[in-house]
Amino acid sequence: MRRGLLRNVWCATTAMVLATAVMSPAAAETRPVTPAPAPPQPRAARPPNVILILADDVGVEAFGSYGGEYPMRNVSRLAAEGVTFDHAFSTPLCSPSRTRIMTGRENAKNYVAFGHLDPRERTFGNLFRDAGYATGIVGKWQLSGNGFDGRTGASPAEAGFDDALLWQLYAGTQKGSRYWGPTLWRNGKPKISEEGFGPDAMNAYAMDFVEKNKDRPFFLYYPMVLVHDPFVPTPDSMTASGAKARFGGMMSYMDKLVGQLLDKVTALGLDNDTLIIFTADNGTNRQIASVRNGESVTGGKGLPTLTGTHVPMVLRWSGHIAPGGRRAGLFDFMDVLPTLADAARLKPPVNIDGVSQWSVVTGKAPKARDWIFQHYAPVWANAPARFVFDTSRKLYGDGRYVSLDYALDRETEMEPAAMTPAESRHREALQTILDQQHDGPLDPIRYPWCKGKKAKTLGDDPMIVGCGLAPSEIE
Repeated sequence: MRRGLLRNVWCATTAMVLATAVMSPAAAETRPVTPAPAPPQPRAARPPNVILILADDVGVEAFGSYGGEYPMRNVSRLAAEGVTFDHAFSTPLCSPSRTRIMTGRENAKNYVAFGHLDPRERTFGNLFRDAGYATGIVGKWQLSGNGFDGRTGASPAEAGFDDALLWQLYAGTQKGSRYWGPTLWRNGKPKISEEGFGPDAMNAYAMDFVEKNKDRPFFLYYPMVLVHDPFVPTPDSMTASGAKARFGGMMSYMDKLVGQLLDKVTALGLDNDTLIIFTADNGTNRQIASVRNGESVTGGKGLPTLTGTHVPMVLRWSGHIAPGGRRAGLFDFMDVLPTLADAARLKPPVNIDGVSQWSVVTGKAPKARDWIFQHYAPVWANAPARFVFDTSRKLYGDGRYVSLDYALDRETEMEPAAMTPAESRHREALQTILDQQHDGPLDPIRYPWCKGKKAKTLGDDPMIVGCGLAPSEIE
């Protein structure tokens, strides 16, 4: 186990003091009666606190700082005070995104089932805990298993978190509500409430964690439950009716909670000591359309398109990141772990696939990667796909080649017969990248809850074609 960073700093400082204090007798005899003051020693750099906020089910089209419909005053405040990546990408669905961001590894290597994180995987929680940080997590877990395939995923403690307040620690009927009258788990023990709004309890925990650990480096991972469906009224939008209005109320409430946490950091005088990241796990629910750059954009959650994967990525660290910057380079969810490690001067695990974006964050480099590859086989409802893309083009494993409009997150298929020689070379380059991945076949299972049930199509595997039932009908 590595010694904590604070212990390293303390030991180095103690050694310096002892070396200065211990003198030979001869040196003591020749010491002047009134010694000149020693020059001030440089203060050892304090390891930064890290707060990683992960919104649930919302793409860039909903955020004002990306030209979207909802102003999101506090997220926009983060953007104004930090740096915004215009081309950041999750996977299309929550569980593969969470596995990807936590481990810094491509899903083909470590994703085997929905709602499952292999206990053997090393996460950013392990990284920071091993470095002596206080580690906490609050919000949505959904990684201990899905309840249908017999697999048991990692616990928060195994993933490196010493303190936890979570919804969906377990699958099935034990999930309970994430919103009104929430079912939460505090360090593995149930905490069931008959009243109250779950996001309020979670945000209170986040602020308490910051307060409790203000005098030591801490890492707080905050995978929020907002704004995932069901679309419900919030304490500030009790009269909202219908999915769209309630979604808007939930967006505003999420922003309010982010603002409360930012204010807590400021009130404790930790702005210059705390790196804060805001992002989201996948695109918006497909029931919701938002106006972005003057046009309607329908959410693409679960789809391997831009609307399913294009997410906000904002980083702020006062005094270390110049305010108001925007970056055009590609940012993959896998890059979060090595970027945080770089910012905190920690050595990331050797087997990761992500790259550090810290030189891009700080303006020392224009980009850290030229392309992003995804092996997307969620093993949960949505069709699998593999694809690679750069800043203008995307190639799917089935041969579809599309141009990308990031302003409206539109993909336009390009026919081979209409391609210029330059366009054909571009496609060939992406094909070469795709061929070099050696990621294996896509898992065709989409309905693990249908095992042993009657298939929708006679003679087919019900776990591939479905059984006409939703998971909630079997739990």
